[in-house]
Amino acid sequence: MARLELLRAHNLRAFEDIELAPDRRVNLISGHNGAGKTTLLEAIYLLSRGRSFRGSDLRQVIAHGEASASIGSTAAVGEARRQIGLTIAGRSARTRLDGAEGARRPEIARLLPVLNLDARLMDLVDRGPERRRLLLNWVTFHVEPGFNSSWRRFQRALRQRNASLREGARANAIAAWDGEFCRAAREMETLRRIVVERLRPRFAKIAETLTGMPADWDYHPGWPRDDALEDILKAGLDGDCKQRNTRFGPQRADLILRLESRRARYIASRGQQKLLASSLMLAAAEVLEAAGANRPVLLADEPLVELDAGHGQELLKAFVRRGAQLFVAAVDPAPYRQQIDVQEIRLKEGALV
Repeated sequence: MARLELLRAHNLRAFEDIELAPDRRVNLISGHNGAGKTTLLEAIYLLSRGRSFRGSDLRQVIAHGEASASIGSTAAVGEARRQIGLTIAGRSARTRLDGAEGARRPEIARLLPVLNLDARLMDLVDRGPERRRLLLNWVTFHVEPGFNSSWRRFQRALRQRNASLREGARANAIAAWDGEFCRAAREMETLRRIVVERLRPRFAKIAETLTGMPADWDYHPGWPRDDALEDILKAGLDGDCKQRNTRFGPQRADLILRLESRRARYIASRGQQKLLASSLMLAAAEVLEAAGANRPVLLADEPLVELDAGHGQELLKAFVRRGAQLFVAAVDPAPYRQQIDVQEIRLKEGALV
């Protein structure tokens, strides 16, 4: 289990200096619009992943007129206490672990896994496959130790193959990357499929509890299952050359969510989409814990928006049942205070009240 015992931020967006000791269970971050609620969630996400969920340009997280921003924390990881820090300057970020600079980001991510149920949570249901694929990769990274190496090898082969396609290289130059591409792809697919089968029953159970309807998914690895990927790449080379992009492979994988056997993207209401997406996140947290990985910290930004009172109450109960450390950001704290025990963190203009 991982949880934050102390969190500090300096020159992070609206925060000049802030320090807090979160509760080990439920932390309710309240305040008016612009008070810094989402920035506090962002600080925790940055610590874990080294990037922001609000955009790719790290310069935007630094307070106006300042050269750098920093985040520091004390995290309880099992029985140990670890010091995790991040300094952002320009477009780059430097990580620290127990006072030593240059800690590897995969190590930090494994120590302090974070799941973010943000304002774009419904994108997991009603948008394209990228965010679902990223979540699947994230879970596989945490529970299958060999995945990161296979993913890195695959990404290198994919970049080189796509660069050759964009440059209009000869067929033999493009095909030179197919061997490594396919080897890494098969390794990734083997590990992903293990995780998909672990996720599936957990997702179905949580989703039916929250929505009152049966839910499932179709998993597509990114190429026709009955054909060898090598043969598909060879047969599809002309099409790849025309599009200047590799059209088949694990970079095209997807989980197509279904509600009552129908594609959820087209029939689910906004509230149902939120519940389905939350179910997928909570199932991911369960898989990590069942595999012996650190239980992830949960971040939720206005989780009751789009939900009626009954479904909102069930969602909050589902969050609390996980036993993970939870940070909830909300303009109106009253509904949360009424339904769950919380430690309230009140913010005003980037400072604790």
